[in-house]
Amino acid sequence: MVSASRAKRDATSNQLLSDLSANLFELEAARRTERLTTDSLLPQAELTFKAALSGYETGKVDFATLLDAQRQIRQAKLNQIKSRAEAQVRLAEIERILGEEL
Repeated sequence: MVSASRAKRDATSNQLLSDLSANLFELEAARRTERLTTDSLLPQAELTFKAALSGYETGKVDFATLLDAQRQIRQAKLNQIKSRAEAQVRLAEIERILGEEL
């Protein structure tokens, strides 16, 4: 019985460590995605929109292009929000595993 109890404890411990590692990896991935979106994709989308707006004002770009540029900004912001939410979910899961707030 002692041996079975130890085996069960070890299995539980291994599962918790595995879950913790997976959540740490996913937390870091979500943070990297947010940084990429914030530092690269969103500024690029905003520049594209400004260029499309200038082109539209001069008649060189049609309205659909302007709308697409605005859609890109909204999509980048949505990706930013999704990444932040995913990071918070992973952080909450890590706190649950550890049994304390970080």
